[in-house]
Amino acid sequence: MNEKSLLALMYDFYNSHTLKGQNDDINYYINQIKLYGSKDTLIIGAGTGRVAIPLSKYTNITALDFDKERLARLKNKTKNINTICIDFLDYNKSKKYDLIIIPYSTLQFDNDKKKLTQFFKKLYNVMNKNAIAIFDVSESFNTKIEKTNEFLFKDYCSEINDEVKVFYSSKRFKDYIEFNVEYKICSKNNSVIECEKYYYYDKNLLFDVIKNNNLDILKIDDGYGKDDFKHKHLYHCRRQI
Repeated sequence: MNEKSLLALMYDFYNSHTLKGQNDDINYYINQIKLYGSKDTLIIGAGTGRVAIPLSKYTNITALDFDKERLARLKNKTKNINTICIDFLDYNKSKKYDLIIIPYSTLQFDNDKKKLTQFFKKLYNVMNKNAIAIFDVSESFNTKIEKTNEFLFKDYCSEINDEVKVFYSSKRFKDYIEFNVEYKICSKNNSVIECEKYYYYDKNLLFDVIKNNNLDILKIDDGYGKDDFKHKHLYHCRRQI
């Protein structure tokens, strides 16, 4: 197993231990599918299928992600989902969707206004006339504290037949926070590190980019129906009429 495939495996391993409450977003999205009567749904930033797979019971899912190793894991779990491996900024298919979901702060991978403008132009082009786009952003990144090499947990991973120790670090910068998760494979004395950065929530920037790309904000839900997630903001957008 190469390093990228191991990181995709560790991504699933980590999520299974740490994203307990975050999984409340799944029922939230299911309710929105029913509310809007969505038949064809595009998920941008689908990863290994945490959201896409349970939603596929309620709507036709196309899962898009630029990480081919994560998408490979999704495809190994189910044959009922169409997958597209590409950066959404390079997506040029003509198919349009009833619902587009951008989960788990995927939109906060960048806050460059030019790139966000390109993103929302693409988003507009994949939306049917009455389509809804929902994206999830988090205000918690704005206030998270820095940590250095914090031990999170140790557990057995059956897919590699080994125990794994997981360590977490975070560092704040002017516009974003960077997270590093280190996975130490115990018997092999080997480590792989996942590094991700999330830009701080900027409401004014989002409002400006959305408005200038022919989209209207229908509503913004705070949380997934539980007080523990009030830092999560769920934007519902449609094409301007």
